[in-house]
Amino acid sequence: MICRKVMKYVFLFFFLGVALVTLGQEVEKREERERHHRITIMMANSHIPSATEVDGDKAMLVIPTWGLSYDYWFSEKWAVGLHNELFLEQFKIKKSGTEQTVERSYPVGVSLMGLFKPAKRWAFLAGMGREFEKHENFSFISLQTEYGFELPDNWELNLNLIYESKIDAYDTWTFGVGFSKFF
Repeated sequence: MICRKVMKYVFLFFFLGVALVTLGQEVEKREERERHHRITIMMANSHIPSATEVDGDKAMLVIPTWGLSYDYWFSEKWAVGLHNELFLEQFKIKKSGTEQTVERSYPVGVSLMGLFKPAKRWAFLAGMGREFEKHENFSFISLQTEYGFELPDNWELNLNLIYESKIDAYDTWTFGVGFSKFF
């Protein structure tokens, strides 16, 4: 049942992205201005393979996630950013390599990221951060990739794929759609 809901949103975002790209191609190419700052809000779904629901049901758990990021671009190819995410559910995880179960209640992740953009639309991100939650906090390593579609007035629609490894705890895979404003 969750898979159908997730697929429905994936298809909706796919068609929305195609429509926005088509509209963006019709707009005349604007002159490039210096843009150093970017703020992004991301709507995403996170898959946590080792998670169970709080009531104990074991299923493929997909958790809605919101992200808010700020990036500073030193050049067209390099940037540094502060990325934040909020998981919008309570769940339990089995810690890596143990039988210990830890409850997670709306954890918030904060990370410092380095960004490299080898092509006009494609970017790779890597960094470290900390996940804060009332039961137990975890450090994590984050690897990300994003593909951006340029929109009018310094806006961008980007598709994100994120892998996070919470050290000695659990892993997450996140797929999201972000809306960015450059200034």
